[in-house]
Order: sequence, then C-alpha cells, then structure tokens
Amino acid sequence: MGRRLRIGTRASALARVQAAWVAGELEARFPGWRCELVPVTTGGDRDRSRPLYELGGTGAFVKELEQALLAGDIDLAVHSAKDVPTRLPDGLVLAAFPQRESAADAIVLPARREGAVQEAGEGTATGVPVSGPAGLALLPTGARVGTSSLRRQALLLATRPDLAVEPVRGNLDTRLRRLDEGRYDALVLAAAGLRRLGLAHRIAAELPPEWMPTAPGQGALAVEVRADDEEVRRLVTAIDREAVSLAVRAERSFLAELGGTCRVPIGAYGRVNGGLLRLDGFVAGPQGSPCLRETVEGPASRAEELGRQLAARLLRRGAAAVLEAVTGAGGSNA
Repeated sequence: MGRRLRIGTRASALARVQAAWVAGELEARFPGWRCELVPVTTGGDRDRSRPLYELGGTGAFVKELEQALLAGDIDLAVHSAKDVPTRLPDGLVLAAFPQRESAADAIVLPARREGAVQEAGEGTATGVPVSGPAGLALLPTGARVGTSSLRRQALLLATRPDLAVEPVRGNLDTRLRRLDEGRYDALVLAAAGLRRLGLAHRIAAELPPEWMPTAPGQGALAVEVRADDEEVRRLVTAIDREAVSLAVRAERSFLAELGGTCRVPIGAYGRVNGGLLRLDGFVAGPQGSPCLRETVEGPASRAEELGRQLAARLLRRGAAAVLEAVTGAGGSNA
C-alpha cells in the first residue's frame, strides 16, 4: 500500500468532483501515493439562507479547510479559486492552480423554456450555447433573474436595466429546482460548475469573460498546502499549470490592490497567449452604474504587477469612490 495524501474538500457534489480530479492527477504522476478525500463542512455550507456577505464573504467556504490544514488533519485542500481570500493565514500557501474550466458565467433557463428555445433553433439546439451579449436576448423584458452575486447583478443591469435581479442561495440542485418550479425566469451561474457536474446541457447562453469579467479565479481550482511541508508542496507543484496560475494570480493581485471582497461588484479576467497576459477588469455600482472598465497587457511573467497596474488605472478613474459607496451592500461577488 502506498503513502497517503489526505485531501480536504467541501462536502458538496461539485467540490468532491474537483477534489477527485486533483487526486487522480496526483496519483497518475506519483504512483507510490494514494489519495484520500476528507470532507469538511464549512460555514457557507451550514448556513444556506443568509447572503454570503453576512457569512464573511469568500472565506465562508475555506476557513474550516484552512483550520484543518493548520491542525495537520489534512495534507492539502482543494478550493474553487474564486472562494479563496486574497490574504491567506500565516503558514499556508497556494501551491498550484492545476485546471481552469470555462471562466464564463452562464444563463440557465427553466427546463420548460429550455425545450422551447431548442425548438426555435436557438441556444442549446445546436449543442453550442449562444455567446456574448446576444445571450441576454433570451431573457424577456422584466425577467426575474436569480443570482447572489453583486458582480453579476451589476453587469446584468448595466446592459439590461429592465431585469429584476433577485437573490438565490443553496446548492446547485436546489437552485435548479427553484428555477424549474417557476420562482425565476433564469439563473446566472458559473459555467464551470455546470460542466464539471455533467450539466452543460442546461446552459442556454454563455457570457464570455472578455465581455463580462468574472470573479477573480472563477472556473479555476486552487490547491492550498502548509508552507513548511516541502514534500507535499513538491507533489502539488507538479500539477500546476503555468498559464492558469499566471492568469489567476494577476486577477487576485487586482482584487487585493482594490481591497475587494465579494461585498462589492468587482470582476477580472486574465488569459495568457504567446508570453503575453491580457487582463480585463471592472468596478461598478450594484445597479450597474457607474461601470468602470479597463484593460492592461504585458509580459505574463509580470502577472501580479499587471494586476496592480489595472487597479491603479481604475482608481485614477474614480473606482475608490464607487467602492466606498457600495461597501456593506448585500450580495456576493462570487
């Protein structure tokens, strides 16, 4: 029997799928090791009624995992990168960003409407969701759109001020059930989660992150380890993907420079191509106005510096006043 790696994960179906993928990657590269998933219930999992900002924002889904790491109860933790605060506890580091699914947000329609869209020859009828601003045309005037993300709310209302954006919480199955029961006309969710759970067929439209910048790290996995555990760091670093890591670190640097949390509408999306990193970002009011956007591009090796540059550009345009005005507003930037 090989040596054991204890992988901490949230207990949700999506989190288990993500952690199992990391386990498979590690075992494939290091046959002498065997991975064991250790489910950990987080504060965000226990309380599914209150808005995330009341639970401490992004840290609501990682705090207990980090405590387990520091206590030595697990050897590494697998997170959705967007859930990880920009400031880590002393003694912990993010050792790898091993995978990024689609970073896009997705429009999901009720099952009954989904069939009508397919019959009309739109969206998923061809197996390829509508892309870009055209995707919002699937939503009727005054549509009730469910999301608990202030970022999504702001960007939706910046383009479609007629929409009625309403909060929705719960795991993915619960949200989809409420949608299909008619409580909402549509949901806006992370495309990555739907795809990883085999629910890509529910995606009626994708909103490309170049057009609708996402929560920093959206779609990416992050693996957290103890800083002084050199052996585990060596193993985990082997599954890091440099292009993903550079893009996500740029996005997180941008968020950190603005002092952002999921209580304010902030988005960023980076991608690496040919040694260059392009980073799009925005800051907005909760109702979509004002909406400040900027883009920077430079050597990918300067990823974190580019994140700070992007933040500086937005601050020069008045982002600080926007952030101050919305501090304490409800919702989540997830």
